[in-house]
Amino acid sequence: MANIEFNPVDHPHRRYNPLTGQWILVSPHRAKRPWSGQDEKPSTEQLPNYDEQCFLCPTNKRISGDENPDYQALTYSATTLPP
Repeated sequence: MANIEFNPVDHPHRRYNPLTGQWILVSPHRAKRPWSGQDEKPSTEQLPNYDEQCFLCPTNKRISGDENPDYQALTYSATTLPP
């Protein structure tokens, strides 16, 4: 049988937190993983100020049926979630 030593600095592992009674996952090299995503340049396409099909545009109806206010500046709205 091979002699395999576990080094917690090199391998993901679980640790027990005696203060909370929970087990946590530790991934020591997570930040060192190579980026595997695709790099793209930002789009320079000019988008319209208003879109009839957009659920977020002013005066359009949301999926819930509520109508968006006719806001003219940056604003925010509460997320509508089902009960």
